[in-house]
Amino acid sequence: MPVVDLPVKGMTCQACEVRVTKALRAVPGVQRVTVSVRSGVARVHTTTSVPRGRLDQAIVRAGYEPGRDDSGWLSTDPAVWRDVAVGVGAVVVLGLALRASGLTSLADQVGVMATSGSLAMVVLLGVAAGLSTCMALVGGLVLAVSARHAERWPQATAAQRLRPQLAFNTGRVVGFGLLGALLGAAGSAFSLSGPALAVVMIAVSLVMGSVGLRLTSVSPRLSRGGTLALPPALARAVRLDRVDGPYSDHRAALAGVGTFLLPCGFTQAVQVYAMSTGSPARAGTIMALFALGTVPGLLGIGSLGAAVRGAHARRFFRFAGVAVLAFAAVNVTGALAVLAPGLLAPAAAVSTSPTGGLSENVTLDGDIQVLRTTQVANGYEPSAATVYVDREVRWEIDSTAISCAASIYAPELGIEPVVLDPGLNVLTFTPTRTGDLRYSCGMGMYWGSVTVIDEPPSTAG
Repeated sequence: MPVVDLPVKGMTCQACEVRVTKALRAVPGVQRVTVSVRSGVARVHTTTSVPRGRLDQAIVRAGYEPGRDDSGWLSTDPAVWRDVAVGVGAVVVLGLALRASGLTSLADQVGVMATSGSLAMVVLLGVAAGLSTCMALVGGLVLAVSARHAERWPQATAAQRLRPQLAFNTGRVVGFGLLGALLGAAGSAFSLSGPALAVVMIAVSLVMGSVGLRLTSVSPRLSRGGTLALPPALARAVRLDRVDGPYSDHRAALAGVGTFLLPCGFTQAVQVYAMSTGSPARAGTIMALFALGTVPGLLGIGSLGAAVRGAHARRFFRFAGVAVLAFAAVNVTGALAVLAPGLLAPAAAVSTSPTGGLSENVTLDGDIQVLRTTQVANGYEPSAATVYVDREVRWEIDSTAISCAASIYAPELGIEPVVLDPGLNVLTFTPTRTGDLRYSCGMGMYWGSVTVIDEPPSTAG
């Protein structure tokens, strides 16, 4: 059986492998095709001698180009840098527009008004993931499942073509809920310390960064080295090793369940948060709603991937890569601020009092100082307080939304990492030195401070 190795330019993910495989399999005389995005080569087994030109035309029809990709450290393709520059500008403009329009505050208010405030935010995180990293990592599975279904029923209507995607996403949501509950049960047995969580977030961000780098194509050599592939066992389970394998709803649903194990940065971050709750029911709900949030993006890629081809597809994923890198940078900055607050943490806010003593949110109850703080979706109100040194502080925190801010990390106050329950939470600490003591959420996104001062002689007795 003749074997031909064809270099293919422009492949970035497993969806590309599926497209190129299908296009080459349609050429008369082709028996079997194996495509590797890592090597950039399609190996074609033929039953007869097939003209090389026909194979090259099939690659072009799939939206790619014959030949080898650039192997340098930095891309020399002006189109890559143009698309990345446009993507950076779009991310900046979108961020400014969201802030100016108040939509980010509106999302916070939705979380506060909901009976389980953080869950609305988890769905929004799912939407963001479904349009970025999950699209890149899970989109290949969606496309493969849909392709097998289309091959079996070529006359299917538009509604019938949605069947494999609905099965896949149903399995994904249900599977995430059940496996998330197991995470919650595990979290009740142990919890991550603040530094450990920060290290996990850095690891997650590195995964996200590798995905974003690969999508942007700014470094062909690093992109090739950082390509993420499905675990072989999962690939075999969903028959991605045989693109022409039969389709079944059961297999499509199991493929959705299996995506719980894929290295998606957003998924891993939410998994850590779910595990930290220590509640199987709550963790399962968090993971199921996160998966539900990814459904629009994954449903879209199932059809968009078939419509967007060639340069348009590559440009689309370059834009997504810029957004993923932006998310990774935010996560790394927050994690490093937790690990080294003196280096990267924002300047501590300092509360003031007309009398130069306790701040207005601190009162005395006998010998105990009562500090009252409200934890909202986007931080702490007020974020600063002033207390006396060497006096016990009863910190009453009213948690109104379970966002990142609900995870308190306060080593300078002598408080172990804790996830706040909705409603009133009481923590205690006794400051032993004067100065500004900072605390933050577990991811280093939101900060607050407690200024410790000497007690005036008039109140010390």
